[in-house]
Amino acid sequence: MGFPIFNFGSRDLAIDLGTCNTVVYLRDRGVVIDEPSVVALEYGSGLPKVRAVGGDAKLMVGKTPANIRSVRPVRKGVIADL
Repeated sequence: MGFPIFNFGSRDLAIDLGTCNTVVYLRDRGVVIDEPSVVALEYGSGLPKVRAVGGDAKLMVGKTPANIRSVRPVRKGVIADL
């Protein structure tokens, strides 16, 4: 008898939030996403806005204006920058 909170039906999807890459695996299709764990955020008035994720954000590291910051939200296997 399992816990009802963990009863999501079939187990066809796996997500690995890795320090370097985020990987999404689908049963019968294999790995469908394998992207760097990087997010580019634009800071202005109010909440930060997501400008790029994955490979696009990685290309922006060190090449953005002062109001855009590229971050790696996962450090040492733990979500560090939510």
